[in-house]
Amino acid sequence: MLSSFVSILVHELGHGFALKAFGQRSAIVLHGFGGVTISANRSRLARAKSVFVSLAGSLSALLLLWLPTRQLFGSAAFIDLPRLAQYGVFFLAFQNLWWSIANLLPIRPLDGGNVTAELFGLHSARRISIVAAVVGAVWAFTHDQGYAGFFALFLAFNNWQEIRAEQAGANVDAFHVDAPEPGSGPSRRGRASLSVVGPAAGAPTLGSQDPARVAQLAWGALRAGDLPTAQRLTASLGPSADPYLAAATALATGAPNAFELYEAAYVQAPSGPPNLIATEVLARAGAATAVARRLVERPDGKGREGAGTLQTHLHYADRFTEAAEVGEVVFSASPPSRAQTAFEVACSWAKGGDVDRAAQWLDRAADAGFRAATVVDGEPDLAAVRADPRWPLLRARLA
Repeated sequence: MLSSFVSILVHELGHGFALKAFGQRSAIVLHGFGGVTISANRSRLARAKSVFVSLAGSLSALLLLWLPTRQLFGSAAFIDLPRLAQYGVFFLAFQNLWWSIANLLPIRPLDGGNVTAELFGLHSARRISIVAAVVGAVWAFTHDQGYAGFFALFLAFNNWQEIRAEQAGANVDAFHVDAPEPGSGPSRRGRASLSVVGPAAGAPTLGSQDPARVAQLAWGALRAGDLPTAQRLTASLGPSADPYLAAATALATGAPNAFELYEAAYVQAPSGPPNLIATEVLARAGAATAVARRLVERPDGKGREGAGTLQTHLHYADRFTEAAEVGEVVFSASPPSRAQTAFEVACSWAKGGDVDRAAQWLDRAADAGFRAATVVDGEPDLAAVRADPRWPLLRARLA
């Protein structure tokens, strides 16, 4: 795991420093399948510079990690290393050779695929990617590399999806990853991953795409702030539209029934929306607490679970103040686990920078029966509270 992390990070830093050399800021996003380096500038690089940036990752990994470890691997000094260090040297040499070679294959979104797009255009690169990925998958399955084979087929499928969207008149990037906002970071529960992207002008209607694709494009338009497109695509779905998509579109466009639609969505599907876009729209409008009150005040009690989900998703979206305020509303409605709710409110206030209110809610958690001092000791969200002089007394109450 350590050698994988170092290998991925050095590779992405190669891209990042190449961008910096050409006067562009960048952000590195690490994820389950590796990492991606994103230019934070709107201006595009010239073709030759862009190709160099794409190649810089693999070149950095080969020069900085593979070459030294390969030399060490064949030396007498290698024999004197502890066994664990020998394994580390072997993994670094193996990963940075073969991962670099694989990254140079002409398959989007690998580095070689990006070079192909620069040289031949995105239209041709998608088709070349499918052929190369299928050939790679066949090789992998016939050489006992099943994981690599499935990964290659996954990339082929995503390129095929892009071609379908392209034929329907939409500009969809299945491999799009957003650069993080300055100062943002993952919450204690982990930031949700959003894969939808904003469509280009003239996005397709329901007549030219299946409903799932139209919904994806509508979510993307909503997130990108293209409200006319989001409204048109959501309307084209009719009654089959996801209730959260309908609610978020209504709120973003100023429809008077938006609160009612959000309430109905959380009652109909209390597990919440399929992504964080609906939650972010609600938070940006300053309406999260109002919707939470509507949910907990329902006479039939069917909105309480949805209100709890809203609290959690606001924390996922790094909307800590809103999450804490909604959590207070949930707590006031006597949820099944008042202790857990109070603890989560404390975490949100702490992440939001209000240590006093976080401490108060840890007190309430203790009053409600929360007894998990070791959990609180290791909770990253509560780091600021643990640095407060009141912490020893608070911890004693939670023990």
